[in-house]
Amino acid sequence: MKAPGSSSLRFALAVSASFAFAALVAGGISFTLQSGDLSRRLESDVARMAQSMAHTTDPQDLHEQIVAQIAAQPDGALIIAWRSTDGAATLGNVEARERFLGARHLVTGTDLRLLTPPDSQAPDGYYAFALTAAGGWLMVGRDDAWITDTREILFQTTAWGLGVGLLLSVVLALAIAWRNERRIASIQGVLDAVGAGDHTRRIRETGSDDLARVSHEVDATLDRLEAGIAAIRQVSTDVAHDLRAPLSRLRIRLEGILSAPSTATETELARSIAEVDTISDTFDAILRLARLQSATVPVEAAPLDLRILLDEVVELFDPAGDGTVHQLAVEAGPAPVAVLGDRELLLQALVNLVDNALRHSPPGKVTLAVQALQGRAILSVANRGPGIAPQDRARAIQRFGRLDRSRSTPGTGLGLAMVAAIATLHHGTLRLEDNAPGLRAVIDLPLARF
Repeated sequence: MKAPGSSSLRFALAVSASFAFAALVAGGISFTLQSGDLSRRLESDVARMAQSMAHTTDPQDLHEQIVAQIAAQPDGALIIAWRSTDGAATLGNVEARERFLGARHLVTGTDLRLLTPPDSQAPDGYYAFALTAAGGWLMVGRDDAWITDTREILFQTTAWGLGVGLLLSVVLALAIAWRNERRIASIQGVLDAVGAGDHTRRIRETGSDDLARVSHEVDATLDRLEAGIAAIRQVSTDVAHDLRAPLSRLRIRLEGILSAPSTATETELARSIAEVDTISDTFDAILRLARLQSATVPVEAAPLDLRILLDEVVELFDPAGDGTVHQLAVEAGPAPVAVLGDRELLLQALVNLVDNALRHSPPGKVTLAVQALQGRAILSVANRGPGIAPQDRARAIQRFGRLDRSRSTPGTGLGLAMVAAIATLHHGTLRLEDNAPGLRAVIDLPLARF
């Protein structure tokens, strides 16, 4: 596992820091808004009280109201001051340093003096509102102690909430980071084991997040890699098996010619050359198939009527030339069946299928058919031979997929694999079906759109 300074842990800490910053900003904004709302509510309450008292025009009535209000709140929470216009008469429990109009925040000892201090500690400040009333200047105020207390409660609540939230986010982020690190270490361990030669190792992640999805893709890739390695091993074995016999025969003939050159005949030389040609043809087929399967063969696509292509194939195999009697028949409708493809490659695919049908079926009818069906061009070559069992058809299409396990019959086992590769190059498929009796090879291609 990586050290704690890994990218996962750094990312988790960065996320936690971002959360903390966002939470601090949100908490600060919330605290400011709530504090401002409390202040505005107190200012509004004080203004309403002052305006209500200002409706009294008789100084005597105003005096009685002031005395009653002050007596009701002897703790200094409420301050009232009235001063006549000429300054000769004053009422209330405070003395303001200066007159003002409207709302203002006053500090005890600086902006005003309490005339009747409360028994407990005097408030530090007041929210006051002043206006003209009853022939003089009237000021009403309330202390800001409850706002200060509420702000402290808000601050403590916000601080505790942010602290707990930050702690939980850091713990959760660290837990996720360490968990991801263990999962990444597991992936790395599997890849190291595969690189060291253990191709059976898999991650086998059971989660459903992005890392699990990547793990599933890695497992699928490793499955394909293991299958490819197994195929390469099989190909190597098959190539060695197929070439061992002709190379051994060639060596024996050449040793015979070398030991007794006077008795060497043209027949032996011709056979030797034939063996060399067989080996060369095998390697040429392997190279050709590899290029087809890797899509490195240039495809010269052009509109092509498959009916015409079938007629050309019949002309090539008439007569069959294999010492037996086969009848090649073409089944096609009157309408063209056009595809966009490479004529030479598709011709080679059909030749391979027909040659395969002639070699693996007794004398009789071999049918070449083409039809358009649901936007697809269906090419088929059907014979009346022994056919291929359903469980062996997939192997028959593989490279060197010969069903003769002794590999004593002629051929390289590359014909059907080459046809499948050509079909894939043309965005199509090759499938083998039961012809009851016999085998039906079908090339499924997309129809051309003009």
